[in-house]
Amino acid sequence: MKTKIIDRSRCVGCKNCELACIVAHSPGGQLAGAYAAGIDKAVRARTKLEVDGDGKRFPQFCRHCAHPACVDACMSGALEKRADGLVICDPDRCVGCYMCVMSCPYGNARPSMGEAQIMIKCDACTDRACMACVAACPTGCLKVGEGTEAVVYNVVG
Repeated sequence: MKTKIIDRSRCVGCKNCELACIVAHSPGGQLAGAYAAGIDKAVRARTKLEVDGDGKRFPQFCRHCAHPACVDACMSGALEKRADGLVICDPDRCVGCYMCVMSCPYGNARPSMGEAQIMIKCDACTDRACMACVAACPTGCLKVGEGTEAVVYNVVG
């Protein structure tokens, strides 16, 4: 399974990953439409920036857990852990109960805030050759790796 690996020590908090995600998931993938949609929250980034205890921003994304609490909590069966390890949401089956949002220990299942009122989360850009957030990262802190879950780490020294 392709997963994201982040070296938080290299992240400068530029938000390129968020914008790339919004563009990738916007109708037609247009920057102008994505920017407008991002402002009104109709289309939200599946990668989001969090602030750590030192005030530094870094990307936070679905870790596609080995035993995802969000899948267990999903009442409609919209969330599933696929054979390749990715935790994917079927928006046509999502009823907007947000049980997954409340159950995710990392806060990575999020409400869409659009008219549809469905849950959104990182889909690892399964319909693209590469992950939009990784391709847009200017510092190389985001990388694609192989594994069972996404990895977040800090390099010391």
